[in-house]
Amino acid sequence: MTSERANQSRWNGQPGFFEIWFLVVFDASTRRAWWLRYTTFAPAPEQASAARATLWAAAFSVDAPPVAAKAIFPASAYATDHERFGVHVGPAVLTNGTCRGEVASNGHEIAWDLRFPPAARAAEHGPWLLHRLPLPTRVAHANHDVSCQGWVSVDGRRVALDGARATQKHIWGTRRVEELLWLYCPQFAAEPGARFEATSVRLQRRRLAPRLAPIWLRSRERTFDWSGLGSVFRNRVVPTGLGRVEVRAVSVTSALVGSGWCEPRSLVGYVYRDPAGWDVYVAQSDVASCALERFERRHPLAAWRSAGRLTAEHGAALEFHAPEPLPGVSYLAWDAV
Repeated sequence: MTSERANQSRWNGQPGFFEIWFLVVFDASTRRAWWLRYTTFAPAPEQASAARATLWAAAFSVDAPPVAAKAIFPASAYATDHERFGVHVGPAVLTNGTCRGEVASNGHEIAWDLRFPPAARAAEHGPWLLHRLPLPTRVAHANHDVSCQGWVSVDGRRVALDGARATQKHIWGTRRVEELLWLYCPQFAAEPGARFEATSVRLQRRRLAPRLAPIWLRSRERTFDWSGLGSVFRNRVVPTGLGRVEVRAVSVTSALVGSGWCEPRSLVGYVYRDPAGWDVYVAQSDVASCALERFERRHPLAAWRSAGRLTAEHGAALEFHAPEPLPGVSYLAWDAV
């Protein structure tokens, strides 16, 4: 699937539906990152609230507290181009190659004007079967691992970007997942071509609800993909403390052990709402760190041997998504601006 098609809007005005496009941008040279999110929300028919569009933004820096802002618009302020992908939320615009907007709230202002060469094709991570089932939440890695130029301004202080790494995704559906952990690292100090992503998702918190954990790593030599149906149920992406996760993946001849962590004070919290009316709490830091060790063996009976280590300091995204808030994290309420 082309990145343009992966980004096309799925909402046609029907109730009980949400849609998200987000971009995470990392500037390793200044140890900063930004999270930019364009959304629509249409409540279920039995809910009294109205449909809306929301523009969200967060700025992260190792050397300063994070800044978060959002703006809420009526659904009439949302528009989309169908011939060529384009989303308009109030004055902000996202296309398959540009990202512009401005949002001010809580005494802060974040503005951005970015451009990136679109990926030729959307990346397909996770079991192929899941991309073909009518699941209540769907995700497309529309522009995975792209390079950004332009600028971002936080409270009037502009940062010019030239080659900043970024990932852009499209999420849509009729029901939000209740539990999700996400660790994404676009670059490592000792191996510039390496990329890593680990996700753990559970649609519901019921006792027998399955937890899927696709994990992949691209090194200088090859791509390791622990995302098949046999792996996603064995892999582990689990919290080990406030702002910390542990990652484990294994196949017949390759394995991975790693961790991601961030300073708890670097987490930005938002409250999202499901179309049915219940809320989820999302906390994210985009100046997190990551450490990985890969293992290999020649055949199933051979001993494992270390095949290399990768580390990234303050250059990863780490997200915690659950029905309850994390202790000590301040969350921007659903109706707050």
